[in-house]
Amino acid sequence: MKLKFYIPVIGLSVISVAPHACINTYAFELGYGGLDQKTAQRQLAQGHLPKTKSVEDLNDYGVLLIYAHHYDQAIKIFQHIEQLHPNLSKTAANLGTAYELAGQSEKAKYWIEQGMQRDPNLHQGSEWIHVKILDAKIQQQKDSTWIQSHDVLGLDFGQAAEPKAKVKTVQFQHKHYDLDKILLHSQTQMDQRLRFVKRDPISAQIIFNMANIEMLNYNLADDTVELLYRRAQDVGYHNPKLIEARLDYFQQSKWFRFKAYFVNIYQTFKNLIVRSLVG
Repeated sequence: MKLKFYIPVIGLSVISVAPHACINTYAFELGYGGLDQKTAQRQLAQGHLPKTKSVEDLNDYGVLLIYAHHYDQAIKIFQHIEQLHPNLSKTAANLGTAYELAGQSEKAKYWIEQGMQRDPNLHQGSEWIHVKILDAKIQQQKDSTWIQSHDVLGLDFGQAAEPKAKVKTVQFQHKHYDLDKILLHSQTQMDQRLRFVKRDPISAQIIFNMANIEMLNYNLADDTVELLYRRAQDVGYHNPKLIEARLDYFQQSKWFRFKAYFVNIYQTFKNLIVRSLVG
């Protein structure tokens, strides 16, 4: 699998230093130019309040509070929604995100898991990665060096210049995720998180592994691999020497380019055959 559509995200400007993911609105999409901290604060200063007491308006007011960094108020709003309209997946996910931003990772994990139970397909089924991120944050709070010897998702691509997948599937609860699915779900989670993060070794590690998977897929298109490795470096990956070694291998290895050439030819013919059979 080759993912081309997250490339614009990698170069976005930083809005805040607090990493998060998975905010859900009813009226508008977030993270795509519609709302940022300054806009949210300005709307609140102008007296923006829910138009009605509907779950949609209350939810989107809570989201506005999150973007304005009024996390405690946002938590109260989502708790109120939960009391009035229990068991909504969006409420649980937003409450989890508000708790995460407020620094309460344990409560955040509980509500993100509640959101998954209510809707297993929430955020294209990628919320298991959000839970893994929260688990890592809890461990980091206990030991700031945890990330240096553990992988957030349980992956292992070795320490050599050429990445090799020592782990090809990850199990979470009763589901198994292969590398292509992990790549897709990582993109979904990072797409919002990268809009709010400046330095975060947990996010950096996930981005680093996205680059590793793309290299194993022999993706030479759109500078994807280089952009991901550089973004991992910018966000704070704990081993910058390994990033440079991977980049040097990707850019300079003739053997890698030789394999990539034939793999891509094979994939092109395979796709043509599949299309002819389907068509």
